[in-house]
Amino acid sequence: MLLAERPIAPPPVTYQAVLGTRHVLRLLAGTLTGRMPSGMVAVSLVLWVTGGGGSLTTASTLAAVYGLTASVTQPVKGRLMDRYGQTRVSAPASVIASSSLLALPVIGPGGSTWAIGSAGALASLAAPPLESGLRSLWPSVVTDPGQRKVIQALDTGSQGLM
Repeated sequence: MLLAERPIAPPPVTYQAVLGTRHVLRLLAGTLTGRMPSGMVAVSLVLWVTGGGGSLTTASTLAAVYGLTASVTQPVKGRLMDRYGQTRVSAPASVIASSSLLALPVIGPGGSTWAIGSAGALASLAAPPLESGLRSLWPSVVTDPGQRKVIQALDTGSQGLM
């Protein structure tokens, strides 16, 4: 009696294989670097304002404003990217967000709460939608569905660590 032939399973996809794919490492590193402020600014505002003599209530309110404004505008910027392309949306957004964050040291931690809040809110409002932009690029960069699952898991895990 002959044994039934079993189909040969494809080899497992490794992180090393996916990261070795053209453009993957550069895109992942670039967007993770660009997304750092999203996770760091709120905490930095609290430490910066309280370190400058401000109250924890004020600092927490400023951090909350930063976080809430981003959540409101990210879907809008995603739609704009669909309509006009990533570069036309992300490039000016990056300049505005960076300039707003660079205004904070000029204002100083003991400066006007209104000025700090405005700069933080503008930075958050303008923050480029890098994560959604990267996810829309993966199918054209990584064509194998198995590799795409691995890179998306790596991207999500990396963002979670930040």
